[in-house]
Amino acid sequence: MKKAQNVIWLAICFIIYVAAFIVTKVLGSFSDVSFYLGSIIMPVSSFLGVLQSLQFLLCISMVCADHKRGTVLAYILTGCSALSTSFAIVFMKIYSALPGVTNMMITFIAVFLLSRQFSISEKEKVTDYLTGLSNRRGLAEILKTKTSKKKSFYVLYIDLDNFKLINDNLGHRCGDTALKIISERMSAIIGRKDTLCRIGGDEFVLVLSNESDPLKIAEQIVERISRKISLSTGETVVDCYVSAYVGISKFPDDTDNADKLIKYADIAMYQAMKNSVDKISFFDEKMESELFRQMELERIIKESLDNDNFYMVYQPQYEINQKKLRGFESLIRLKTQTGEIISPAEFIPVAEKTDLILRIDHYVIRRVLREFKEPLEKAGNSFVVSVNVSAKNIASADFADKVKKMIAEAEFPPSCLEIEITEYCLVQSLELTIMNISKLREIGVQIALDDFGTGYTSLSYLAKLPINLLKIDKSLIDDIESNSKSRDFANAVISMGHMMGCEVISEGVENNKQLELLADHKCDFVQGYVWGRPLDYDVAVELSTS
Repeated sequence: MKKAQNVIWLAICFIIYVAAFIVTKVLGSFSDVSFYLGSIIMPVSSFLGVLQSLQFLLCISMVCADHKRGTVLAYILTGCSALSTSFAIVFMKIYSALPGVTNMMITFIAVFLLSRQFSISEKEKVTDYLTGLSNRRGLAEILKTKTSKKKSFYVLYIDLDNFKLINDNLGHRCGDTALKIISERMSAIIGRKDTLCRIGGDEFVLVLSNESDPLKIAEQIVERISRKISLSTGETVVDCYVSAYVGISKFPDDTDNADKLIKYADIAMYQAMKNSVDKISFFDEKMESELFRQMELERIIKESLDNDNFYMVYQPQYEINQKKLRGFESLIRLKTQTGEIISPAEFIPVAEKTDLILRIDHYVIRRVLREFKEPLEKAGNSFVVSVNVSAKNIASADFADKVKKMIAEAEFPPSCLEIEITEYCLVQSLELTIMNISKLREIGVQIALDDFGTGYTSLSYLAKLPINLLKIDKSLIDDIESNSKSRDFANAVISMGHMMGCEVISEGVENNKQLELLADHKCDFVQGYVWGRPLDYDVAVELSTS
């Protein structure tokens, strides 16, 4: 449409200039007749001035309508005008056309400046202000051009892991600096025919030509991003580490649609995040169905939170020597309105990828506080109820304050509530985790470190935690009956817990032989099928008050 408009403008201008040229030549043939000089040339000169003003207006209009094509057309028209004016001055001796030279220079300068401003403005629209890379709009234009050429290429979707912690702990200024460093590292890897774009806060898309090796580039990106980033916070320099996951799709093998290319690369990236080990994944058709299932689960979780479709079961914990009830670990379950039971192993990972896990944690805490207040009063506050909390929640600056508020509203005895965290929480944010734990310990809430012995956290970190209970993961005692190394390792973990001033509970105890060995190693408590499977609420309450 714009191109057609410019052609019409061009035709109009040419007609005007041809008419002006003919009029000028005709009048020039009478230039030696004084009568005509006075009565004709002056009016015509005024008319030519009008034509030149109209030329200026048409040129500016074309540039505004479409600055790329309009600028070219405006230069053509100005050049034609310059030729006709020069011809009139040099060959026809019409010196009254001299002011037209000035008008043409002004037109040329105006067109140049206006076109340049439009070019800058258009570039800003497709450029990320922080990194100088192409933004989401720029990516759309790049993919539109690439797909129209029908040549194969790759799309790499890159997502940064743990980057949010930099913003939360060090501030957005440090976060912006880190993004610049990361974008520079990636830009140094790619070739001239490749394009890197930043499409979100910590999300990047790389468009690779078919000449590049996508796996090799992806591996280099993951390696470069994982290198130490030193950030200044006032007078202090903080060393930070960020990791990345990469998903890869290919045109036209996976799809010939630009939007789906990005979507498929994104799906592959989530698959890489799910696997966590390789950090790089190529798209295949099975992943799309998995994504649909994930989206369905997100919908089910939201509806279940709104409609209270979740239910709780409680697994008893016992003192190992006397089989005296210590308390219960609360375990969330999901049954949809259609009767489908969805395993926590399926819906919890989906919730953890979003903020739904925060809502689930708060739901469980409120429900436990509400349901066990009365049974605890009847039992003389003689047992504890344990609640698992996600790494996202314990690393939230306001988590402890929210828990305090919920405890106060429910009038629940703080010493009878136990919060379970995992070693992964310490990787997320050690300082915030310690702060929240300390605040909760001040009011008497107990803290348990779950899955102890399976993480990679430094013992020096663990020594800083104000925890009172270590939970040995089931995987560490599964074969302690038949494997001497497993027995020695379990004994070492129990001893380590006691050295840290903590009591120790072993999960997943399934038979009497395991029970005897753990008792010999001075384990304090046990939890597992050997003495109790997860119980419905009514059964758990009956057990606690018997």
